[in-house]
Amino acid sequence: MRQQPLVLLADDNADFKEIISAKLVQQGFEIAEANDGEEAIAKAKALKPDLIVMDIDMPHVNGTEAVLEIKGNADTKDIPIIFFSSLEHPWPGNVSADKTEFAKDLGAVTFLKKSEDLNVIVETIKKLAKPIG
Repeated sequence: MRQQPLVLLADDNADFKEIISAKLVQQGFEIAEANDGEEAIAKAKALKPDLIVMDIDMPHVNGTEAVLEIKGNADTKDIPIIFFSSLEHPWPGNVSADKTEFAKDLGAVTFLKKSEDLNVIVETIKKLAKPIG
């Protein structure tokens, strides 16, 4: 069992990952990173992180597709996932939907906007990153 909770940050924005990683490491987390949904799926299977923070708008495989695949796999289905995006309407076909409820319908725990206060983001991650098993 890990000494510290492992958070997988899946985002194609290097600056975002650097800022969040630094803050989470200060709080005692281990960090793994993925640059797109395809890499996030592979790392979720290999590392079994305690939490995944998933951007939506990424190249190759987007975050929504990655979440559906992670949640559809028996080995990774129990990993909590936070959708994390700067998009005003992360699901264009469903612009009127409550983002948190729609995120839950897809298998994620919640939805956070990247513009949210960094301390709120970190506190949410701390609440949800409980070691699995």
